[in-house]
Amino acid sequence: MVPPAQLYAADVPDPPLPDGTDLLQLLWCPFGHAEDHLPRAELRRRTAADVTDPLGVAPQPAVIGNDDYLPEPCVLHPETVTEYPAPHGLREELAERIEAWEDEHDFCYQHDLGVAPGCKVGGHAPWSFSDPFPMVCSECGSGVRPLLTIDGSEWDGGSGSWRPVEDADYTGLHFLGPAHATRLDIGRSYSLQLYVCTASYDHPHVQNMQ
Repeated sequence: MVPPAQLYAADVPDPPLPDGTDLLQLLWCPFGHAEDHLPRAELRRRTAADVTDPLGVAPQPAVIGNDDYLPEPCVLHPETVTEYPAPHGLREELAERIEAWEDEHDFCYQHDLGVAPGCKVGGHAPWSFSDPFPMVCSECGSGVRPLLTIDGSEWDGGSGSWRPVEDADYTGLHFLGPAHATRLDIGRSYSLQLYVCTASYDHPHVQNMQ
């Protein structure tokens, strides 16, 4: 297992952590697995104060299945953004009003205000090549909510509103810009999404790729 990310509660508003913990660690196996062709992930919730002898360098696996699943060491600089549901997640009447407003203002709700692309904690679920389908906890059947999205790039070619500051003056393909330098590529420009049970943090998470 390799560690793609760890998040501290102090850096993330409304952290998705149970009481008594303040550190979320994501680990995954750097191989695609047959059931979803994704790295198999594990979530570990800990108390940072209990980690008294942290490793200076993460251990490297002897063998990996995909170079893109091996993260480059980097520091995250999380920021809070406001995003809105995709058009298909809105009431039909509201979606129609937004469509009419778009026609009047030459603006694209879906690309500029809707679901933010890129790596994120929480937010709205991104859907791309498939229509939304119900997802439930395999342990108890309760609903699940988005926890983490690991995306292949931090913005998309359809909008400029989510463009990272690193790419402010970049004019090339969005997935080759400066913000691409430390990405984790899930493959085929898709994203890995992790959802957690709304009833218990102890229940297995649900993975999806879009």
